[in-house]
Amino acid sequence: MHRFTFVIAFMFVACAGSHAFAQELLVWNFDINEQSVNNNAVEFDGSTNSPGTGFGTVILDRETNILSYDFSWSGLVGDLTKLHIHGPAFADASNPQHIIEIFGPPEVPAELATTFGTVTDSFELQTLEQVGFAPIAPEDIVDTLVSGQAYLNVHTTVFGMGEIRGNLGQPVVQAVPEPCSIVLLLVSAICLTAQRRRCVEGLA
Repeated sequence: MHRFTFVIAFMFVACAGSHAFAQELLVWNFDINEQSVNNNAVEFDGSTNSPGTGFGTVILDRETNILSYDFSWSGLVGDLTKLHIHGPAFADASNPQHIIEIFGPPEVPAELATTFGTVTDSFELQTLEQVGFAPIAPEDIVDTLVSGQAYLNVHTTVFGMGEIRGNLGQPVVQAVPEPCSIVLLLVSAICLTAQRRRCVEGLA
């Protein structure tokens, strides 16, 4: 067997033995605005007519149960007081139950207690205990997220029930190659390049 072919074969076996499969990530990208709010009884559609807008991204690693998020908002009427992901609830309904607590608790940092801001973090999902509700296990949190029945609620001093909201909707599945898979591709490319170079030199 040609030594380059042997190297590629060896790397393939080694990677297969180390479970070099693609890592599955679930990704949610969504808008945050007043059109999704259903808590204001004054308006027939439940909206707040707030000029505030924002955008959110949530990423869940199914293998490690690590959840990452990035939320940004601006133009709020009131200052931020709480920030939660609620559910389960359809896009046209609300639910006071939290599945992810970002602020309130814990307390909103002073620099974010205003009408605009950005918050980013990552953590491993744990059982959530909220006063007045039964504890929610990580697998139940994931089920609610995957079902599309979760929403981000931005609470403020003017709209205590929520000024703007973002419905997460259904996730998009993204596959990320494991490091060993990337190494295998690189080694294969290097070996093939070297083999071609030897063939060219042999013809010279």
